[in-house]
Amino acid sequence: MTAITAARPTSTRIRPLTLLPLVLAILVFAVYQFAPFVYQPELGATSIPVLTASRANNELELPINGLILIPIAAGALVLMGVWNLVNEQIMRATAAMTALAGIIILEYFVIFVMDYINEEATYFGSMGIGFWALLALAVVMLVQVALPRPRTTQEFQLRSLLANQESAIVIALVVLLLTVGISNPRFVSTNNILDVLQGNAYIAVAAIGMSMVIITGNIDISVGSLIGLLAILSGRLVTAGAPVWVAWAAPLLVGPAIGSVIGFLVAYMRVPAIVVTLGAFSILKGILIIWTSGERVTDMPPEFFLAQMRPLGIPMPIWFMIVLTILAAIWMRYSSIGRSFYAVGGNAEAARLSGISQQRAIMQVFMLNGFFVGIASVLYATQLNIIQATPPPSLEMFIITSAVVGGVSILGGKGTVIGAMLAAILLNTIRSGMIFINVSPFWIQAIQGILILVTVLIDLLRRRRQAV
Repeated sequence: MTAITAARPTSTRIRPLTLLPLVLAILVFAVYQFAPFVYQPELGATSIPVLTASRANNELELPINGLILIPIAAGALVLMGVWNLVNEQIMRATAAMTALAGIIILEYFVIFVMDYINEEATYFGSMGIGFWALLALAVVMLVQVALPRPRTTQEFQLRSLLANQESAIVIALVVLLLTVGISNPRFVSTNNILDVLQGNAYIAVAAIGMSMVIITGNIDISVGSLIGLLAILSGRLVTAGAPVWVAWAAPLLVGPAIGSVIGFLVAYMRVPAIVVTLGAFSILKGILIIWTSGERVTDMPPEFFLAQMRPLGIPMPIWFMIVLTILAAIWMRYSSIGRSFYAVGGNAEAARLSGISQQRAIMQVFMLNGFFVGIASVLYATQLNIIQATPPPSLEMFIITSAVVGGVSILGGKGTVIGAMLAAILLNTIRSGMIFINVSPFWIQAIQGILILVTVLIDLLRRRRQAV
């Protein structure tokens, strides 16, 4: 009887709660796009059918005061809904994250009420059905976390999710949006959110390659100088008359070439990576200064500015950041080369005994790092109408910090590129938030140092606990 029971196939019926995040996402998108939102006859407007109405039609400046939070929350619900369908064991985890999405939407209403009071407005009764529908959906997102759900295995328990570095970063981002956004609603304006994501995108792309390097137990502190050099190369090529595609492709070829030199010295000459990349940092910076003589690159043709393009209204760097992160995460998880990076960084001797070549893995990872640095340099070169003679100060530290704070173990063998991307967004959001609450942005370097120390200490404690 026991054997028969064990062999019985499990039910493939989808539970209603499994579909809840997707249903909520569809409802939020529907209200956001189609439901009448504000009815203001005193302003001469018959209705505002969509939430993205122009600022002139709304005395509360809704489009610039937190409105971007609603599609962000809806997009998060879509991702969680798909995740829930793939594996129902994470229902409790997605319930908690759905509640966070509800809190994000509620922040918009808090901002609205604060503006309503400050403006001494008197037309709450004229709000359209969309306003109240969104408020009701946000409340449902909070309440649904209390619904009974089946118990899950240890792997997907809620406390395991909260101990995950990526989840901790997401929670930190939500807290940051709540605290700074309520104190200064312009922090969560559409323009500022897009600026934070767009300005951070090339750093996040570079952090993908850096994450791979650190996972193998190495480091590259030359990335800042390399981004500056490749950006100037791209700009100089296009101003010299080269086709735009050549100017874009050159950094993607030169970057891996320089990475292969670094990888050869580390893998086959046995020179520590920090020594090689420190030397490369000085060499590349010197070449950059000599080549440019401190002069910026200008007069690029309009079609050169890849980062200024906006497919579907979303800046191109954000597309690069998201798509490359997803592809890199899948590649690191399922490809033999990606798994070899984890094996070499986790235990080089065990990797050697299992037939993995440490030298080949190190060569591959530094070449891949050069490729991602090449993409990052193109995004950096095309985001403004000029290319500075030198890259932003401490750029390499910002990239390394993004990887480490994102959960990549500085000792190697652990971490994800998704965490690195989220950490890059978090660091840039912190920098922007400090400006909005009148804190000197120079404190960001101190915060970076604190975050690195805390993350490394947590990683060491985890390793000791696992070793016991």
